[in-house]
Amino acid sequence: MSKNFLSRIILVFLGTVLMGIGIEIIVVADQGFDSVSTLILGLMNHSTIPFGRWSQLISIVFLLVTFFYKRSMLGVGSIINTLLVGETINRIAPTVQSIDVLQNNILASLLGFFIMALGTALYLSGELGSGPLEGMMFCICDLLHISLQKGRVLLDFIIVISGVLLGGSFGLGTAFAIFLLGPMIQADISILKNIKLKSFWSRQKKKRLTE
Repeated sequence: MSKNFLSRIILVFLGTVLMGIGIEIIVVADQGFDSVSTLILGLMNHSTIPFGRWSQLISIVFLLVTFFYKRSMLGVGSIINTLLVGETINRIAPTVQSIDVLQNNILASLLGFFIMALGTALYLSGELGSGPLEGMMFCICDLLHISLQKGRVLLDFIIVISGVLLGGSFGLGTAFAIFLLGPMIQADISILKNIKLKSFWSRQKKKRLTE
């Protein structure tokens, strides 16, 4: 296994775990939820399946849609993300739910979205395949010929409406997720690319000095 591949795997794992942590903080903050959480909470009104398991099931559905539309977007990271986000939520839920300061707190909700956006950007920077939701986002962008930012806003809007129709709640955090999560992810990706570029030129400079 090459050093570069190992570092990319680490980025995928780290980003995925951060996504799970961010999602759970958003749910506990209870100020409105990200799009998929809104859908899951709507679905939970009609089933006994726990939140983390629903996350995995929906991810598999999104993954299948991406597979049939444009399978080249998928990779080993896609499978890791599909399984690990839900598993992270299942494992950290008791701990996060026990932190009183996070409950019913708009600042905690914003923190959750920030962590989720950063995790998504880290995951995507590993370039080992799109995650389930990100795969759907790229499919929409490719199909409609729109930007990443607009594609994410449209996808989140559709998923939120579906969740609300199923009985999920809509709050300030939901509006934040629809209109600002996409731009936040795009901004984080740009920052990470800039950091990678600086790191590359730094290594090249050191290499020239030692030659």
